[in-house]
Amino acid sequence: MPGTLEDYAAAVNHVISICRDAEQGFRGAANAAKESELKDMLEQYSVLHGGFAAELQEAVKAMGFDSTSAAGAAGVLYAGWIQLKAALDGHDSHSILVEAERCEDWCVSRYQEALAINLPVGIRSLLEVQYKRVQAAHEQLRSRRDVLAKNAARL
Repeated sequence: MPGTLEDYAAAVNHVISICRDAEQGFRGAANAAKESELKDMLEQYSVLHGGFAAELQEAVKAMGFDSTSAAGAAGVLYAGWIQLKAALDGHDSHSILVEAERCEDWCVSRYQEALAINLPVGIRSLLEVQYKRVQAAHEQLRSRRDVLAKNAARL
């Protein structure tokens, strides 16, 4: 079923919003991490999601609509939660990864919702490319989390 330009813009704006939230959430997770390699990985995910949001904002503007300017308010709150939980857990890398993966779960879901809509080819292509990278990040987070869980079980 074809949608209207407003439908397309709304779907993409929802993805922009979750990307901004993820940008802030991953930044908070990076700040909570003690392990430098984990900190770097989470910061890279923060930058990745911020870049995705910027790309999508430009695409929405090219369609003739104002894009959302959400600053990731929910992500700021989630980042605070991750940092508080990390402090209580002794900055446990596994716990931080569990929360980071939850953030990425939300992103995957939002991309799937947007891609379920009959979008114009250009927007769809951009979302599909980003979605593949979000899925790859999700898998990397899950894999790293699982390795830490196995190592902890051996102790």
